[in-house]
Amino acid sequence: MAKSYPFDKTELRKKLKQFGLSDAHLEEVMTLFDRKNRRMDVVTFVLTLEKLGASRTQASNFLKEIGIEETVLMTISSKVDFKKAGVDDKKVQEVILKG
Repeated sequence: MAKSYPFDKTELRKKLKQFGLSDAHLEEVMTLFDRKNRRMDVVTFVLTLEKLGASRTQASNFLKEIGIEETVLMTISSKVDFKKAGVDDKKVQEVILKG
């Protein structure tokens, strides 16, 4: 089951300002959260931040600060890359090293 990571609206606004996002971009992010009942898929969240000018490092650091583990961050980053490349990550197979 997917895990949720809550964070304070004021905290998010402060971070987005630190990332250098404009007030208009900040409001765009808040509006997206409001439209989706204050929830957003983490991949969509990272893609949105990058689209608005934040770096992947900034987004990852924020997610780490709210408690997302490094291994999960790597998975999120991969999924963001797949989505950007137009690859359906559900079709990506795994490789297994035996013995």
